[in-house]
Amino acid sequence: MTHTMLHPLLGSALLLVSLVPQVFAADDAPSPRLWLERMSQAAHRLDYDGIFVYSHDGHMQTMRIVHSSRDGSERERLLSLSGPSREVIRDNDRVTCILPDDNTVVEESTGPARRLPIDLPSRLETLERYYNFTDAGSERIAGHDTRKILITPLDRYRYGHALWLHQDKGLLLRSELYNEEGRVVEQLMYTALEFHDQLPAALLEPETRGRDVVWQRAAPQAEWHDGAERWTVGELPPGFVLENHRQHAMAGDAQVEHLLFSDGLASVSVFIEPASEQGEGLVGSLRLGAVNTFSRNLHGYSITVMGEVPLLTAQRIAESVSLRD
Repeated sequence: MTHTMLHPLLGSALLLVSLVPQVFAADDAPSPRLWLERMSQAAHRLDYDGIFVYSHDGHMQTMRIVHSSRDGSERERLLSLSGPSREVIRDNDRVTCILPDDNTVVEESTGPARRLPIDLPSRLETLERYYNFTDAGSERIAGHDTRKILITPLDRYRYGHALWLHQDKGLLLRSELYNEEGRVVEQLMYTALEFHDQLPAALLEPETRGRDVVWQRAAPQAEWHDGAERWTVGELPPGFVLENHRQHAMAGDAQVEHLLFSDGLASVSVFIEPASEQGEGLVGSLRLGAVNTFSRNLHGYSITVMGEVPLLTAQRIAESVSLRD
């Protein structure tokens, strides 16, 4: 599996049908569904400057995020405050990654992707068939009052979530992801947060301005089409549907087919590529924090399924992949 293909589309940009007020009266408490709609809007429409801690797979990172929204356009700056020095600037779909230690800047264009902290899809009514949404009361996070929402799966094919949303603005201030054993496998929590009516432009400027750095512009992945997709998945876990099907021409003329499935909250990617000349590829399962991967070989091809889902889900999808007649 190529490194480039390990970070595909993990989510979709949200399009909400109705606008939800930003503040609710105490005697008119919103339902968990309305809280989640408010969260989806807040992540894209607010101006804020915060510090959060992200932990997964036994590792912990401290990050600073600065976000601004103007006339439907977003600009976001993400800085690492622990570990190697890194900085990411996002202007809508253009992403610039700055590596000060190497004096290197990498710029690329990407499609709508999962935003930090997280995105939530618009089809909440469908999610209620597979998850239970519960209002779990109020707590304080980083000095702000929040509302805790629990998302509990109704079967074995998906993970559970706990979300803490800002009481007035709806922004996600803390999240936990639970595996099928009920153990926390991924966590994000703000330790400081400040909202702005209009974020100062200087906060969105990279620290590398004026420095002598090497710019690298990543070439877009070439897509190819042979008239029809060659692969299909015969039996999906309940609720999962095909969201995207892309074909890529990689370096060395290797051809990779990518299928993205989602239940509206969890996403699973399927990568299909010719097996290496040295022999068959990896077979079996691998777990990295919240991500489960299951691989198998079929007709000289390597099939890899990966996502933040239980191993049962990844394995069921992998074993259902077949060539079209």
